[in-house]
Amino acid sequence: MSKKTKVTITDVAKSAGVAVGTVSRVFNNHSDVNPDIASKVRDTAHQLGYRRIRQRRGTRETPVRRNGSAGDIGIVFFGMQDTLVQLPVVSTSLQGIESSLSAHGRSLLIANIPNGDRTPPFISEGRVEGLILKGPNQGELPSETDSELLRHIYRIPHVWVMGRLPNAKGDHCNFDTDSAGRLVAEHLHAKGHKRVAFMNPKPGQVQFEKVKSAFLSHASRLGLDGTLFEVPPPGKLTWPLPATTLQDNVDILTQRWAQMSAKSRPTAIFIPSDRTALQLYASLERLKMRVGTDVSVVSCNNEKSLVMNLSPMLTTIDVHADLIGRRAVDQLLWRMQHPGEEVSMQILIEPTLVQRGSVAQL
Repeated sequence: MSKKTKVTITDVAKSAGVAVGTVSRVFNNHSDVNPDIASKVRDTAHQLGYRRIRQRRGTRETPVRRNGSAGDIGIVFFGMQDTLVQLPVVSTSLQGIESSLSAHGRSLLIANIPNGDRTPPFISEGRVEGLILKGPNQGELPSETDSELLRHIYRIPHVWVMGRLPNAKGDHCNFDTDSAGRLVAEHLHAKGHKRVAFMNPKPGQVQFEKVKSAFLSHASRLGLDGTLFEVPPPGKLTWPLPATTLQDNVDILTQRWAQMSAKSRPTAIFIPSDRTALQLYASLERLKMRVGTDVSVVSCNNEKSLVMNLSPMLTTIDVHADLIGRRAVDQLLWRMQHPGEEVSMQILIEPTLVQRGSVAQL
């Protein structure tokens, strides 16, 4: 690990081969962790140089409890497979959350609940003052009547990050999906592309759907011929949802694109995440199609650890996940200070385009 890179709790979990929630329980001295696992986690943290967030006086003005200490904040991942928290865009936002909480002198407790079927003790026992939530981005949340977890969550100040289902309650911090779609459409237009496509291998995913609508709308505004390649919507969804997209879905859509005549085939494809862009590169390679020559590709997230070895290097949207995490903390602290404000709020971070080599000039 580079000395210049700040080590996060997700790095410790990945290196130790355990879940993020397990690392959190070890650091908070929970007795339900196997001693050998706890020792491995502590050794890994020491080897990586991980510096745990501790309760201490912050450099900024911080709301305090009666005993003078700042209250704990919880992060809850739920409804998704454990691998969700290892996705670079998620771990980067967590790094932003950690650094911001550290500056405010607050401790961090983490729970990962793939099935959404239990309530973490730090919530049920009232040991946190606020929550940051990362839930599933497909389907619907259950009602509070059917979910003990949500009943507890909604009683505490909370903020969702990077996706909030339509029936979810509370504030939300995300990147501006309309701006992301606009930036890609304008970039392809400036590069001379007249036929463009959006490839959606996971319909109903709220982030993908928002970017899709924005991109196709702005492409139409610019006079571009926009095509949508999309697999059928899923049937009934059951938690935990998979954190990654099926390669087969990307393969099917790539084949549909390749089967079009050269005169009508889109010359550029926008695919809504870097991980799915990796899958698209693989699909195109199997078809002996060259990115940047036979077709241009643009993606979203700017997950450098995923795309650094792609050739040509991937043009993508930087959603500034670290800043999303930091602004989520700011909004949560505001919400904690204004519990009577009933109107939910959205904080949108302006994304930026990172130009590399995957888009040709026509």
